[in-house]
Amino acid sequence: MNKYKVLIIVSFILLSFCLPKVTASIKNMNLLGRVIVLDAGHGGVDNGAQNGQIIEKKLNLILVQKLERELLARGANVYLTRSDDGDLSTTTVGRKRSDLSHRAKYINDVSPDMYLSIHLNSAPSSYWKGLQIFYTNKNEENKKIAETFTNYLKSNIANVRDIKYDSTYYMYKQITKPGILIEAGFISNPDENYLLRQEWYQDKLVKLIADSIELYYEQK
Repeated sequence: MNKYKVLIIVSFILLSFCLPKVTASIKNMNLLGRVIVLDAGHGGVDNGAQNGQIIEKKLNLILVQKLERELLARGANVYLTRSDDGDLSTTTVGRKRSDLSHRAKYINDVSPDMYLSIHLNSAPSSYWKGLQIFYTNKNEENKKIAETFTNYLKSNIANVRDIKYDSTYYMYKQITKPGILIEAGFISNPDENYLLRQEWYQDKLVKLIADSIELYYEQK
């Protein structure tokens, strides 16, 4: 057998190993073409809630960046309202309202298939716990998204609270595109504070959220 035949056989064997991986990768891109906006709550001078080692604005961004990578791997087009420790305010007076208005405008301008706003909850009492999803009636799909996510999360992790309608949030009243606010847990609860600081739990939560997006579109 000459060296050319050997090269052909080796190349064929290598190609045989590679093909299943390529096929699997294509099959798993279930969000191909979907446009998702991820909003990491707070930022800049606004730290959000704080408890122990957790500063909300920082953990929100960590979760959003992990989720961005997961969604990109599934084929989605992903946009972030912020990708660093800044905010979107253009004023110093009324800075918070300016930030929220620009986030809402950014989401509407991108015109995504879905937006997800990631926050962390906190309460004076350490008793309160649980991930919870909030929605408005600004878009008719919001409640269905909230229900789909909540039902799926409840079947995979503990301490998921029922969905909650809330039309009082300034930012979300301005967003016309479908989406939800995810409060990923109470950092004032010692158990959830610990979990939310663990990378394995962050990764699990991100995967479940990405799965929930896929499930929502499968059911449409």
